[in-house]
Amino acid sequence: MIFATQPASAVSQIGGTAFSVDKKTAAPGDQLTLTLSLTNTEPNAISFAYVYVQPTWPTNQRTDVVTPTGCGGESVDCSYGGFNSAAAFHLTTPIPPGATRTVTVTARITSTPAWTGSYTLNWAPYVYAEYGSTAPDFTKDGLWAGGLPELQTVIS
Repeated sequence: MIFATQPASAVSQIGGTAFSVDKKTAAPGDQLTLTLSLTNTEPNAISFAYVYVQPTWPTNQRTDVVTPTGCGGESVDCSYGGFNSAAAFHLTTPIPPGATRTVTVTARITSTPAWTGSYTLNWAPYVYAEYGSTAPDFTKDGLWAGGLPELQTVIS
């Protein structure tokens, strides 16, 4: 028998993340605020950090559920909107060990839903960080493709 080993990944799961949405239930026309935070839990400063969030499928394929209306926080830039209702940030760096950067996204639920009954809106974040001062000593990332209970709102 021959056994092959898998190569070690250069990117590992990121810790120090926290996510929340201000409304667990909402009505058509309501505004939501998503909060995304990254705390540096490593001994090296974070020299580059990127955060991206979009609704999960099938909402990210629909234009009649939610629309981002703004973003802000501790970032050097922020973009939002588009067909998939996404928001993207480059966090303000460096982030020293133990420090936290927080960003927010505001989004409005459509006031004229095309569905009947309740609809579950869930958001999927992605976080990427590079640690080190010149060339990154290492990188970490985290993708929550299926969404998170912390970022779920039931619209009814």
